[in-house]
Order: sequence, then C-alpha cells, then structure tokens
Amino acid sequence: MKTLLPMVAAAVLAGPLPLFAQSADFSLTYHVERLGAEQLSIEQCGEIVAQVAAQAGLRAAVQAYPGQLVTVSGGADGAGAFVTQCITVDAKTVVVVQGIDYQQQKGSLGSFADQAFAAVKTAAN
Repeated sequence: MKTLLPMVAAAVLAGPLPLFAQSADFSLTYHVERLGAEQLSIEQCGEIVAQVAAQAGLRAAVQAYPGQLVTVSGGADGAGAFVTQCITVDAKTVVVVQGIDYQQQKGSLGSFADQAFAAVKTAAN
C-alpha cells in the first residue's frame, strides 16, 4: 500500500495537465543551426536578435553568461513570446530561435522567429 499511494498521488496531480495541453491555443516556430564560432560569436548573435526585436517593436531582455550562453527573450502583450539561445559548444555557436504565438496559426512572433533566424544566418556568412 505504501508504494501504491505515491503513484496514485502522482496520477491525480498529473491528471489535469494533458487536458490543459490539449485545449491550449498556440503555435510554435522553431529554428536551430550550428555555425562556426569564428563566423559568429554568441555575443554577436544576441546583439543581432535584440536589434531585430527592437525593429519589430517587441520587448526584449538579454541575459549573458560569458563564454557559454546568451539568451534573448521577450514578446508582445497578448500576441506571444520568443526565446533565442546562442550557445557556445566546442568551436561552434549553436543558435536556437523559438517564437510562440498565442493562437493556433503562425502569427507575428513566428514571423519574428523567421526574421531573427535569417538575420543571424546572414551575419554569419
């Protein structure tokens, strides 16, 4: 009985989560790319995404962990959010751009994710 009780409690607590996930209305746009660190640093990556966000009229906050990670996140009230991570891995800069629209179809934040990703790739070439 002692081993069954924690499993029952976990099932009861986890029960509403799948129901919530099924009824959520959102659209995720996701891009990932590995670039040579000599082509683009994580600092340059973060600056580019912050500039594209400002041009798009989006709120943006930058968090930097020198030599490891730069995260740029933000969005627009009621429309959606974005998160970009520029990560140092060996001699590579890994770029992950996610745009989340608070609707079922791709919207302004998904389009922003496309634009930010394109700007980062263009800067690396």
